[in-house]
Amino acid sequence: MLHADRWAARYGFLRELWAGRSRVLADPALEAALRGAKSLPAPFAALLAELLPGAGNQAWLLAHEARPGTGRGRTGARVAEFDAFEELLAEAPWQVAIVDLARHFVDAASLTRFAARAQTRLENRLETRAFRLLTALAEGAEAGRVVVVTAPGEAAGGLELGLFQELVTQHFPRARIYALALTRAASVVDCGEVTSDEIEDEEADERGPVPLAFDNSLGEDAGFECLIAVVGARDVPRGVTLLELPPTAPPAEPARPERARPERARDEESESLRGQLAQARRQIELASIARQSLVEQLDAAQGRIDALEDQLAGRAPAAAKANEPDEEGPRRIDAAAAALQSARWELEQLQGELRRVTARPVDALERSLAAAEARLGALHACAATVDALAQRAGADEPLAAELQTLRDRLLELAGPPATDESA
Repeated sequence: MLHADRWAARYGFLRELWAGRSRVLADPALEAALRGAKSLPAPFAALLAELLPGAGNQAWLLAHEARPGTGRGRTGARVAEFDAFEELLAEAPWQVAIVDLARHFVDAASLTRFAARAQTRLENRLETRAFRLLTALAEGAEAGRVVVVTAPGEAAGGLELGLFQELVTQHFPRARIYALALTRAASVVDCGEVTSDEIEDEEADERGPVPLAFDNSLGEDAGFECLIAVVGARDVPRGVTLLELPPTAPPAEPARPERARPERARDEESESLRGQLAQARRQIELASIARQSLVEQLDAAQGRIDALEDQLAGRAPAAAKANEPDEEGPRRIDAAAAALQSARWELEQLQGELRRVTARPVDALERSLAAAEARLGALHACAATVDALAQRAGADEPLAAELQTLRDRLLELAGPPATDESA
């Protein structure tokens, strides 16, 4: 199946959803079809003219290679730059949105060594703006609009069916998934029964819908070329749908003359830089979230330590006034105060580490996070020391309870001990 056949089959299958409704389209295949419209077969050209009409229903095309500004192309549809999708989806009176994610996959060469080991994760396969686009579409679906999201299947170098289902359920509460498969089939058409004039036709041929039978016993497991998710539509097809295509379909875009080598090298370098920039932005976002969580934990631990110091300072004069002969009480208080002071030093070191993290470049964020995890391990050791002091203060139940509470709070703030992922 050629490239033109794929986009034509996709929009032919979805005709009942977009026909007669205002729509927003974002599909690189449509842009290629527009550039090579003169070479399209007549059925494909008619479908393209119906998708992007010159008058009547409103249609917007979010083009990746659009000229600056927004205007009407030769088809009559409003053409806008793709990066303006948030503003367009929020303000335009659209009823159906059909977007394809083929241009939003991350180049594997631009991934870091850590991300390359986890390419099955969605955030390492798609660009950040793809998730922003899905978020904007989810807001439209909540308002009762129809949303269709498509992506290349595994057979076309895209997503597996399981990953695509996970991506859809992250943004939409309910959707129906379809898969466009590349299959070779023979059509057998029932042309009806014929009789001679001498034989009476006792049973009249019943007229009705043409039945459809599907036999895949001679075939193999189909490879999915395209995955489709339909959100917010009620009457949708079920089962297997067969779409008849023209006998020949030349490529939608004619062959372009080969560009000069310096120009191709500049384009490849710019694409690589854009991929690296997207990866750096994701690392900054993750580091910011981790840093904010660590600051909140440090503030909570500092407040708890200050409160315990106030309690210990109030108990020391009261014990002196009582003139009790027991000498273990002051020793336990001194040991607890020393442990608390040690915890405060650890917290101050963590705060200094955070200040250094904010001043470091992006490529040092992973090392700074590892240092912060080491500091949290020191908090675990401090919690163990406080636990030992609580065991020694068994005679003084209030002090033992306070120390045990401090130990639980330190463990809660520090979280579970770090484990080796490679183990």
